[in-house]
Amino acid sequence: TDKEDFKDHHHDTHAIPPKFIQEQYWHYNKVKISDLENDESVVDWNKGLSEEQAKVLKPVSTISKSAIENACITFRNAALGTEGDESPLETEIEDVTVYEHADFPGLQIAPGILPPETQVLWISQIMHQYMANPKHKINLQTDFDIEYPVSEDSGETEAPTPSLFTYNPQSTHSIPKNPETQKSLNMAQMLSRKLRWLTLGEQYHWPTRSYPRNGPTTFPSDLSTLVSGLFPHIRPESGVCLLYGQKDYMPVHRDVSELCERALASFSFGCDGIFVIARGEGELEEGEDPKKRTVAIRVRSGDCVHLDNETRWAWHAMPRTIPGSCPQWLAEWPAVKGDAAKRVSEKERKAYQRWKGFMGAKRLNVSVRQVWD
Repeated sequence: TDKEDFKDHHHDTHAIPPKFIQEQYWHYNKVKISDLENDESVVDWNKGLSEEQAKVLKPVSTISKSAIENACITFRNAALGTEGDESPLETEIEDVTVYEHADFPGLQIAPGILPPETQVLWISQIMHQYMANPKHKINLQTDFDIEYPVSEDSGETEAPTPSLFTYNPQSTHSIPKNPETQKSLNMAQMLSRKLRWLTLGEQYHWPTRSYPRNGPTTFPSDLSTLVSGLFPHIRPESGVCLLYGQKDYMPVHRDVSELCERALASFSFGCDGIFVIARGEGELEEGEDPKKRTVAIRVRSGDCVHLDNETRWAWHAMPRTIPGSCPQWLAEWPAVKGDAAKRVSEKERKAYQRWKGFMGAKRLNVSVRQVWD
């Protein structure tokens, strides 16, 4: 049975995905955007649930307005160093209903759980502060020796390391490890075209699909307060941050490297994406409809997909990023206002203007998980 397969194989990091989920992946990867917009089988909260979807996507819990406000304010204060600041959020917060799919135990969706100001600050913390720390690995380190910015230490307090976005987009701050096969790239080519992933906290080792113990970094405490404030049952230890351009995608895979069996929370930022997840391990029975074993969800900026139970180890993919769908208030990042701009110097502000519009063509997905029991 599917459940027996799930128990037998869910820790095999090299298993081959079933054909039916591969076919669904390629369908959503290739389908015209106009046809995608009219595809009623795709779960899209902005359109509302169809009659069929409402039968299987049931409200299972509510994350209260006060819990969201408290988590977002605590995160803001931790990120900005303003502990004790009780000033309210700019956004009017409402309770968020969490839906679970009846046919996919543990597949839960919390649409729009993160307000805009929290999203912008979260992205800024990751892309400015944590990406500037070489211990949080990025894919570019494999092929390049990167010259990271150096802080202008005032002597009294240690200044934070400047963001990679303080570099001029046309300047070069890296040396290819193998000049014979790898060309030198300027910062625009590096960050806009070649940057694919960043790992926070426990460092996922992509070649071996495993987590080495006693890694050099811990999961950032400010981000942790937000995740734990919304999902108290998750102890954030690792965050895999995937950056998608408008033509980028993530093939079918499973997140099975973690040794504990806790839930995973996956947050979306920027452009919309199509998320596809499958049920069971085996191939389809003769005449079985693949739509009964897969579900496609359009995830938008601020949504969270929460995977637990059987779906925590399920085959899933991100076959499509939707061009031009980034919310306007985020599209000009890193040239932003509000909380994310409060600790930005005039020098940094001018530097970020040169990168204006970076997130307008991007999708950032951050999957937060507990690694160890």
